[in-house]
Amino acid sequence: MSGLRYRVQQFWSAARAQPLGPADLRLVSDHLPRAAVELFQTMPLGDQRHSLTVARALLAQGYRQRPLLQAALLHDVAKARVGLAHRTVVVVSNAISKKLVPRLASPNFKSWRYPFYLSWHHPELGAEAAARTGVDARALTLIRQHQSPLSATADTEMSEWRRALKLVDDQN
Repeated sequence: MSGLRYRVQQFWSAARAQPLGPADLRLVSDHLPRAAVELFQTMPLGDQRHSLTVARALLAQGYRQRPLLQAALLHDVAKARVGLAHRTVVVVSNAISKKLVPRLASPNFKSWRYPFYLSWHHPELGAEAAARTGVDARALTLIRQHQSPLSATADTEMSEWRRALKLVDDQN
């Protein structure tokens, strides 16, 4: 699927996201501590749906490890305050040059540029937020590294989980 077509489909999926049903809520509560469920629920519905899609894709591939599924459910949690306009600019900017978003980003939370900062730094910020909820330390590592280029790590299990999370996230 072409990049633009994929992004348009992604936008419509998020815009039409349906409220979570009992099976969705059960999947979330089965894998996350209560405080992490509350953090998950701070995400816009489209992001919750995306995270559930990622978790279900990993489950369909046979992954059952709690840290990996926790990371799948929380990997984009720091994007919760990045609105549609900023997300659109991020997508277009990244299509032009990967250097534009970091140039637009500002850590000043009062700035109109702050959502670009959140978008650019969401893996680290998401891991920081998730750390306060009692998720597994390996899930925090996966969240922190989910957008980094793939490379081998000393822990082969973590390397495999990271690769699986990144591939499924990139496809969804």
